[in-house]
Amino acid sequence: MLVYPEIVSLFAIYTNYIRPFINDQALKIEQSNACLKPTSFIKEDKKWFLANNFELFHLIKNSDIDFCVLRKEVPIRYIAKDQFEFDLGFYELIEIITQHNKKLDIKLIYRQLKTMLDKQMNQQLFGKNIFAVTKFCELIDITEQTYHARRCGVSM
Repeated sequence: MLVYPEIVSLFAIYTNYIRPFINDQALKIEQSNACLKPTSFIKEDKKWFLANNFELFHLIKNSDIDFCVLRKEVPIRYIAKDQFEFDLGFYELIEIITQHNKKLDIKLIYRQLKTMLDKQMNQQLFGKNIFAVTKFCELIDITEQTYHARRCGVSM
């Protein structure tokens, strides 16, 4: 399975900066939820690309997979390339960050997101040219004071 190229960087943020910090119990919930949420695929050049559902991607790619989880039916929708909207994956990632922000290095994640979002993406998502800390804090439901109070980015 391939990830749609326009959101590979979101999958990388999930894989490198979020998933390793989710505890086993919370990860089992994420895996269960992955099978419940609608998953979008885009067909391009005879290949199918995953356009959202970060944890489902890991479930399928993992060699130590719990096949009981994958026996569930996953709601799938197919979208045309011209119907793809970046916000589908972006807001899914924001939702995961919001759920687990106390365990995550939110400063590092913010820097990664800010680096990957260009002016056009910022305009599409927020109607502005930049992705400010204030907007990030609003999205993940924390105060700016909480954001700045994090020493290494993770609350204790």
